[in-house]
Amino acid sequence: MAMTPDTQAEFLIEVSAQNFQSEVVERSQQVPVILEFYANGAAPSEALSTLLRSLINGYQGKLMLARVDVQTNPQLVQQLGVRGLPTLKIVKDGQLIDSLEGPQEESNLRVLFDQLTISPAEQVRAQIAHYLSVGDRVSAMNMLKQMMVEEPSNLSLHTEYGDLLIQEGEIEQAERLISELPADAEGMAKVKSRLFFVKKVQDLGTLDALKALADSHPEDQSHQYHFACALVADDQIEAALSVLLNMLRLDRNWEEETARNTMIQVFELLGKGDALASAYRRKMFTLLH
Repeated sequence: MAMTPDTQAEFLIEVSAQNFQSEVVERSQQVPVILEFYANGAAPSEALSTLLRSLINGYQGKLMLARVDVQTNPQLVQQLGVRGLPTLKIVKDGQLIDSLEGPQEESNLRVLFDQLTISPAEQVRAQIAHYLSVGDRVSAMNMLKQMMVEEPSNLSLHTEYGDLLIQEGEIEQAERLISELPADAEGMAKVKSRLFFVKKVQDLGTLDALKALADSHPEDQSHQYHFACALVADDQIEAALSVLLNMLRLDRNWEEETARNTMIQVFELLGKGDALASAYRRKMFTLLH
């Protein structure tokens, strides 16, 4: 939705020494305030001002832009230690938490503003995602367990925990957890899909052994299929989809289109809107048509 001058003004205020307490310090108790020191006619200031207005509008009231004209507010400039232009200072919960001097890149400001506006729950989710991205499932699970205690009715936390239990090889514990949850609990399809893949290969040997068989028998679809399932069970999803796509190239009709059906099952595991699923859906469609 395009921003009108009126909606822009909702997120922007001009600050002086007279209204600094109410418009910056007190307001920052509700939303973070981006304090911009500028001078009319100064090119760097004007460039940053344009960028800030555009960015702040996108946060729809989660941030406030407070502008200080240095030429008419020397007292604030001195009190807040502004040494050059442009300068940004970040005020949150009544405290000055950061200061940026000079021109700023849009990407860096977006990262900063995202951090300022993320909710506590989103912060925890982001931390869990970080742990998983570096392979630290134990820390992710510990954080999830804490969240499950704090939000016992949030069943998606329980199914996510069950999914990680499966990846850690704690199959019985995961199955007990799943059995205690409603069949339509958010995330249940994903965890049951993961469980399917794990059970499919649990008696066939290690991932390395299945990889060796697949590498030594590149035309044997059964070895390729078992290797792909093992990759899914180990959360190496893109590698698994690559193997399944190659199976389609070799023989799309093998075992009643098992490769295609398995790819669809992996897409369901990834969930609606996942970028990797979308990319491989397109590859599969191109190959089949």
